[in-house]
Amino acid sequence: MDLTTEALRLGLGMARVRADVASANIANVDVAGYRPQRADFAQATGLLREAAEDPALDGAQLQAMTPHTLGESVRAADPDLNAPVSLDQEVAELETANVDFQSLTTVMSRRFALMQLALAGRD
Repeated sequence: MDLTTEALRLGLGMARVRADVASANIANVDVAGYRPQRADFAQATGLLREAAEDPALDGAQLQAMTPHTLGESVRAADPDLNAPVSLDQEVAELETANVDFQSLTTVMSRRFALMQLALAGRD
Protein backbone atom coordinates (compact mmCIF):
# COMPACT_ATOMS: atom_id res chain seq x y z
CA MET A 1 0.00 0.00 0.00
CA ASP A 2 1.00 3.61 -0.36
CA LEU A 3 2.16 5.86 2.43
CA THR A 4 -1.16 7.66 2.91
CA THR A 5 -3.12 4.43 3.20
CA GLU A 6 -0.60 3.04 5.68
CA ALA A 7 -0.77 6.24 7.74
CA LEU A 8 -4.57 5.99 7.83
CA ARG A 9 -4.38 2.31 8.79
CA LEU A 10 -2.01 3.16 11.63
CA GLY A 11 -4.28 5.96 12.85
CA LEU A 12 -7.26 3.60 12.84
CA GLY A 13 -5.26 1.07 14.83
CA MET A 14 -4.35 3.71 17.39
CA ALA A 15 -8.01 4.70 17.77
CA ARG A 16 -8.94 1.06 18.28
CA VAL A 17 -6.30 0.52 20.97
CA ARG A 18 -7.37 3.74 22.72
CA ALA A 19 -10.99 2.52 22.77
CA ASP A 20 -9.95 -0.96 23.96
CA VAL A 21 -7.91 0.50 26.82
CA ALA A 22 -10.70 2.85 27.91
CA SER A 23 -13.21 -0.03 27.76
CA ALA A 24 -10.97 -2.22 29.91
CA ASN A 25 -10.55 0.59 32.41
CA ILE A 26 -14.32 1.05 32.65
CA ALA A 27 -14.89 -2.69 32.97
CA ASN A 28 -12.43 -2.88 35.86
CA VAL A 29 -13.53 0.25 37.73
CA ASP A 30 -14.67 -1.78 40.77
CA VAL A 31 -11.79 -4.27 40.80
CA ALA A 32 -9.66 -3.77 43.89
CA GLY A 33 -6.04 -3.01 43.04
CA TYR A 34 -6.72 -2.36 39.34
CA ARG A 35 -4.67 0.50 37.94
CA PRO A 36 -5.96 2.43 34.94
CA GLN A 37 -4.04 1.79 31.73
CA ARG A 38 -2.94 4.16 28.94
CA ALA A 39 -1.39 3.52 25.54
CA ASP A 40 1.82 5.36 24.71
CA PHE A 41 1.79 6.08 20.99
CA ALA A 42 5.04 8.06 20.95
CA GLN A 43 6.72 5.73 18.47
CA ALA A 44 3.69 5.58 16.18
CA THR A 45 3.13 9.35 16.21
CA GLY A 46 6.82 9.85 15.54
CA LEU A 47 6.53 7.69 12.44
CA LEU A 48 3.42 9.56 11.32
CA ARG A 49 5.26 12.86 11.80
CA GLU A 50 8.15 11.54 9.69
CA ALA A 51 5.71 10.45 6.98
CA ALA A 52 4.13 13.91 6.93
CA GLU A 53 7.51 15.59 6.62
CA ASP A 54 8.98 13.16 4.07
CA PRO A 55 6.47 11.86 1.50
CA ALA A 56 9.24 9.64 0.05
CA LEU A 57 9.41 7.67 3.30
CA ASP A 58 9.19 3.91 2.85
CA GLY A 59 5.71 2.69 3.86
CA ALA A 60 7.28 -0.48 5.30
CA GLN A 61 8.13 1.42 8.48
CA LEU A 62 4.46 2.19 8.99
CA GLN A 63 3.48 -1.38 8.08
CA ALA A 64 5.74 -2.59 10.88
CA MET A 65 3.45 -0.89 13.38
CA THR A 66 0.92 -3.70 13.72
CA PRO A 67 -2.06 -3.85 16.09
CA HIS A 68 0.07 -6.17 18.26
CA THR A 69 2.87 -3.57 18.40
CA LEU A 70 0.39 -0.85 19.32
CA GLY A 71 -1.08 -3.10 22.02
CA GLU A 72 2.35 -3.53 23.56
CA SER A 73 2.42 0.21 24.26
CA VAL A 74 -0.26 -0.12 26.96
CA ARG A 75 1.03 0.56 30.46
CA ALA A 76 -0.32 1.59 33.85
CA ALA A 77 -1.22 5.27 33.73
CA ASP A 78 -0.09 5.99 37.28
CA PRO A 79 2.62 4.31 39.36
CA ASP A 80 0.38 4.72 42.40
CA LEU A 81 -1.11 1.29 43.17
CA ASN A 82 -4.23 2.93 44.59
CA ALA A 83 -4.92 5.25 41.65
CA PRO A 84 -8.67 5.16 40.94
CA VAL A 85 -10.25 4.86 37.53
CA SER A 86 -11.98 8.10 36.54
CA LEU A 87 -15.15 7.19 34.66
CA ASP A 88 -15.41 10.71 33.22
CA GLN A 89 -11.89 10.49 31.83
CA GLU A 90 -12.51 7.03 30.38
CA VAL A 91 -15.73 8.14 28.66
CA ALA A 92 -13.80 11.11 27.24
CA GLU A 93 -11.14 8.68 25.95
CA LEU A 94 -13.86 6.59 24.28
CA GLU A 95 -15.33 9.70 22.66
CA THR A 96 -11.91 10.78 21.43
CA ALA A 97 -11.30 7.35 19.93
CA ASN A 98 -14.76 7.47 18.33
CA VAL A 99 -14.16 10.86 16.70
CA ASP A 100 -10.71 9.74 15.49
CA PHE A 101 -12.14 6.55 14.05
CA GLN A 102 -15.02 8.32 12.29
CA SER A 103 -12.72 10.97 10.81
CA LEU A 104 -10.16 8.47 9.58
CA THR A 105 -12.75 6.15 8.07
CA THR A 106 -14.26 9.11 6.20
CA VAL A 107 -10.85 10.04 4.80
CA MET A 108 -10.15 6.40 3.88
CA SER A 109 -13.52 6.10 2.11
CA ARG A 110 -12.87 9.24 0.10
CA ARG A 111 -9.41 8.03 -0.81
CA PHE A 112 -10.75 4.73 -2.09
CA ALA A 113 -13.51 6.54 -4.01
CA LEU A 114 -10.85 8.63 -5.76
CA MET A 115 -8.92 5.45 -6.58
CA GLN A 116 -12.08 3.93 -8.07
CA LEU A 117 -12.59 7.00 -10.24
CA ALA A 118 -8.99 6.86 -11.41
CA LEU A 119 -9.29 3.18 -12.27
CA ALA A 120 -12.55 3.73 -14.11
CA GLY A 121 -10.95 6.51 -16.13
CA ARG A 122 -13.56 9.13 -15.30
CA ASP A 123 -12.93 12.78 -14.49
